[in-house]
Amino acid sequence: MRKRNLPSIFFFAVAAALSTWIGQIGALAQTGPGGKEMKKDELYLSVARRLNALNESPSSAIANELDTVIEITSLTMRPDGKAEATIKERAPSDAAQAGKMIRLVFAPPAAGDKEEKWTWEQFENNRRLYPVDKLFPYAKDELGKRKQATVAGWGAFVTAIGKQVEAAVKAMETAKAVLKVEPPPLAGVKTTRGALAEAAKENRAEGILIAYRELNQQTALVATLGDTYTDLKANDAYLRLIDEFTKSIEATKAARNNYLQAVAAYNETILRLPFSLVAYGLEFHKIEANISEDQ
Repeated sequence: MRKRNLPSIFFFAVAAALSTWIGQIGALAQTGPGGKEMKKDELYLSVARRLNALNESPSSAIANELDTVIEITSLTMRPDGKAEATIKERAPSDAAQAGKMIRLVFAPPAAGDKEEKWTWEQFENNRRLYPVDKLFPYAKDELGKRKQATVAGWGAFVTAIGKQVEAAVKAMETAKAVLKVEPPPLAGVKTTRGALAEAAKENRAEGILIAYRELNQQTALVATLGDTYTDLKANDAYLRLIDEFTKSIEATKAARNNYLQAVAAYNETILRLPFSLVAYGLEFHKIEANISEDQ
């Protein structure tokens, strides 16, 4: 009868134990010390809950909006039990920063938490992790500035439209005095002036834009009136007012383009990380300009 080789038996026993231990460590790395594993849906809800604490927006609505602006590319469990996710922007863009990817860190549910709610703790920006509490004031300030730029741009645009219509009325009133008869465009520009004033008083964007489009339709009639009446071409006061009217048209176009650029910059920002994580929850929504550069 052969004697067993005790060193070999011992070696295999140690190897088996070591293999089991490594497997346990691997499982621990996947699920964390408490055995909790975070699901992708819980990531959205965890972010939504942090935002819900700041306002009354339903967590489900915030979570649904998040799913439209970010994509989860990886979600792993760390040895310390926390979950680490990598997310990227969904929205395409020509901007250089488009397609950005950042990390988020979540703490596991507390012991005894039957709902197993994860807590969003950190976000990444410029390759550094920061506490989530720092993101809210930062995003609110930056998005607030960009939104205010759209408000200021709109105000400047409305003011420019008002100046353009006033310039048209003055030119047509002068034409009436020279010709001793009311020129055809006068009634139209006066009607537009009244509609614009009424809409501006109530800040009705739709009414303002309708008045602006009507004004544009009358522009050619106002600008070319002198081609029909030779007496106007010899009147210095009329020619000066027509020149002012022409300049007002260019000023309005510039104000319109500035407004559109401000809106585009704001709308772009709310889709970019890390702002897209909190924009909807902080009640920053896309702005529809309802006008284009050629209108």
